[in-house]
Amino acid sequence: MNYARVIGIGWDVGGWMGTNHGIAVCSWEAGSNEVTWHGAPFETGLPDSGMLSLDELLSGSGIDENLLADNDTLTVIGIDAPLGFPAEFVNLLNGQPAEVMKPEKEIFNPLAYRVTDQEIYERFRKKPLSAAFDRIGNNATLAMAHARRWERENNFAVYPAKAEAAETNRIIVEVYPALVKSRRDGDAAEWLIKHMPGNTVPGTDAYDACICALYAIALGSEGQLLPKLKTPPEHLKNLVMQEGWIYYFDLENEGK
Repeated sequence: MNYARVIGIGWDVGGWMGTNHGIAVCSWEAGSNEVTWHGAPFETGLPDSGMLSLDELLSGSGIDENLLADNDTLTVIGIDAPLGFPAEFVNLLNGQPAEVMKPEKEIFNPLAYRVTDQEIYERFRKKPLSAAFDRIGNNATLAMAHARRWERENNFAVYPAKAEAAETNRIIVEVYPALVKSRRDGDAAEWLIKHMPGNTVPGTDAYDACICALYAIALGSEGQLLPKLKTPPEHLKNLVMQEGWIYYFDLENEGK
């Protein structure tokens, strides 16, 4: 990626009926050592139309949607919600036999957790909620429905599934704010907090949306401003294409 500007949109996803959707917008100019925040991060519910539009994500930011069409601008939406279901779970719903035995731990049940969820657990000892088994399925279906709409109407591509086929400067990625916080209502890590806006409160959905937006900036800045994001390893590529991938800061290889 080689862009003059990256726009990061963070969406901390609530449920279909909730009013706890956090949204934040920021940008980064290539060569700069800081992030610019546009408008105040806010929390909202779904509009009466039933779906959030790209205009509504940018509402209050002062960023015109036409800027997203600039070939020198990369726009990334960082979404805190599963953008896929476990492949074994989908197969089961489609009538295929489940080749699953009782696991040693719940996290290793392929009907409940994707390979990316297991990767997060192995590396960070944090267990993402299961889109198949937990209430996060509410948020997951909403996020997936929106992602499909923005792919169709606004030329976005969900990574990594569409990374190779898509020719677009608009990307959607799944992220996980909890990985850069010591506790749910705590501050972001010190190396990240210096880029956070001063008008948000830890523990709120707007605060987590800001972290999502910084993940988005990290994808586009490719290590120039923030640590690079970990991409799927080659041996998991086929499965990840089906299930999705949580992009996380690759601190282990920082500086290498």
